[in-house]
Amino acid sequence: MLPYTIIQIKDQILAQKAQYSELDGLDSTSKVSIFNLWAYCVASVIWIQYQYFDIYTIETDAKIKAQKVYSLLWFRDSALAYRHGHPLVKDGYNLIYSDENYTDQQIQEAQIVKRASVEEKEITGRTILFIKCAKEVGDDLAKLDDSEKAGVVDYFKRIKPAGTKLEVFSDNADDLKLTIDFFYDPLVLTSNGERIDGSTNTPIQDATRDYLKNIRFNGEFSGAELEDLLQEVDGCANGEAYIKNAQYNFQNPVNWLNIPDFVTANGGYMVIDDADFTINFEAKTVKS
Repeated sequence: MLPYTIIQIKDQILAQKAQYSELDGLDSTSKVSIFNLWAYCVASVIWIQYQYFDIYTIETDAKIKAQKVYSLLWFRDSALAYRHGHPLVKDGYNLIYSDENYTDQQIQEAQIVKRASVEEKEITGRTILFIKCAKEVGDDLAKLDDSEKAGVVDYFKRIKPAGTKLEVFSDNADDLKLTIDFFYDPLVLTSNGERIDGSTNTPIQDATRDYLKNIRFNGEFSGAELEDLLQEVDGCANGEAYIKNAQYNFQNPVNWLNIPDFVTANGGYMVIDDADFTINFEAKTVKS
């Protein structure tokens, strides 16, 4: 933000002029007098200089922030910046992507990693960076295919600081299994949980899947949070909705694991199939 306006700078010039008696003859009150116009022009030039200094400060701060400090955030942002099929080019000691000869749409389409997280892990006594990635297929997250993952691995081999041990991981969504007791208002929902007004046949399922989609990538699934959300669904009687059982699986063959309170999905995200979603609906009159 600039410290002064043009008028404030001009007033400072005129105040300085008043200290010199030899300039007392320049006393016209006209805005178009020579000395007034001169003071305004000089003030404008000074104001423009302030702008240049302000822009320079902003750009310098941005460059300092962009310096390679190799934090976990830098590795995450680098994963998101990966472009599948685009070569890296030399820029001094660094390797970067060039935007030359690519349209904005081509760059966006090449940036296939849409979600990423980075953790430090101890494996056999060594610290490694564990980079978890996912792409998008339509509105859903999905694992990178073999070619895409190989590209990300080779990309990090080239840009990472020497000696850094890392592993790139991408997998299918973890499967979630739920059993829910849902007390419904018979004035709003049917015995199958469908809205009587016909706006949706699956409000509880929709709310659950929206919750799963909105969990931060590689964030925690919380049974308590989901319960709170379901209790706010229109048609829930007296806010009574309870998760009786929650399990997840990421293994093959299937090995369902209990979720006592919360869990981080192995793949970084979760989905639930209708076959794994049991809802026990029970009518209950809403207390007035």
